[in-house]
Amino acid sequence: MLTADLVQVKFGRELVEPRYIRTDRPEDLDLATSLIAIVERNVGRPQRDLDADLTEFLLHRGLAKLLVDRCEFETRADVEPVDLRRHVFETASRAYREATGHTPERSEILAEAARGLGCDVDAVERTLFADLKDEQILTRFRSVTPSWLLDRYNVALAQAVLLRASELLVEIRGQSAARYRELFRCMKFFRLLHEVEGYARTGYRIRLDGPFSVIRSSQRYGLQMASFLPALLHCSDWELEAEVLWGPKRQRRTFRLAAELGLRPYTQARGQWIPDEVQWFEAQFRKLETDWEVSSDAELVDLGGQGVLIPDFVFTHPPSGRVAHLEILGFWRRGAVDSRLAVLRERGPANLILAVSKELHVGEGRLDDLPGQVYVFRSAPVAREVAKRLDAMCASSDRGAE
Repeated sequence: MLTADLVQVKFGRELVEPRYIRTDRPEDLDLATSLIAIVERNVGRPQRDLDADLTEFLLHRGLAKLLVDRCEFETRADVEPVDLRRHVFETASRAYREATGHTPERSEILAEAARGLGCDVDAVERTLFADLKDEQILTRFRSVTPSWLLDRYNVALAQAVLLRASELLVEIRGQSAARYRELFRCMKFFRLLHEVEGYARTGYRIRLDGPFSVIRSSQRYGLQMASFLPALLHCSDWELEAEVLWGPKRQRRTFRLAAELGLRPYTQARGQWIPDEVQWFEAQFRKLETDWEVSSDAELVDLGGQGVLIPDFVFTHPPSGRVAHLEILGFWRRGAVDSRLAVLRERGPANLILAVSKELHVGEGRLDDLPGQVYVFRSAPVAREVAKRLDAMCASSDRGAE
């Protein structure tokens, strides 16, 4: 992504607007082509050579930053540079102590150090600072097309603004069920604090807390917020409005985006977003001796226009034909949890298991009168505990039918 010093914006009536570039202008395509060629011909050379070739105007540096992000560098040395430096410094210290009548030259010290290591002086010169960033060797570059680079630059400008957001509102409509599911799963994957209103048939209004409204881990949260944008760009009918704190004085500005602007995603649609801990839970559940079957391919459940349930798992019970959902409340803000519990208390389905992290410090009284089952977990949901609640839900349903 782009750093703040590489972002070009213009202001007007409390708005902040990145200076997007035309992705079809021949001169910009030529520039992108030249920059890509520079990186490709620097493979096998130190990073300082690459940086010297790429550093020019702000636009050039912004495009270059995105290309460098696609590079891999490594330290190439037969001897560990830290050990070599220690050996050279010890050799120099000894030479100065033992010198009589003259001051040892640098070349003499390096030659003595090389003899001690059994290598030549050139190898010592190459290795002495080989682990420093500028001296690391470019070993791999994942090349791109010029048009991809220009599209990526415009998206990166928008992402750099979102890094400074305190609140973000998204209105989205007219998407397929699969696209909505992907978008909501993406928000959960990045653990973005959000509230949702609306229905699948008419569209949703989504409020996400920005990084500057989250006190802890704001930098990491900002990256998660910016990383969410490409998923939205895969949708066809949406508007976004963000309140951002801009500049050293953190002045409040408004930032707007819409599908009509034509920003193009630089990633492929990723379908299901499944964190490692979720995959781990599913694998553990499948090892249990139970009639319940588990799947992470769950449909969205509208909650009467007051939100949407995005189950992390759906469970089916073939002997009875019953279905149950599991939603995990982990990285949520206190206020968002209260709002979520209120919606579920009024609109939540009876076949829901709500798993709540202890880190949210939700008192038992606030979990009363919720539909279905409640499970408070410590670090991660445990498969056998969820299975117990599924069986309890099944037994309760049987008693109610008698």
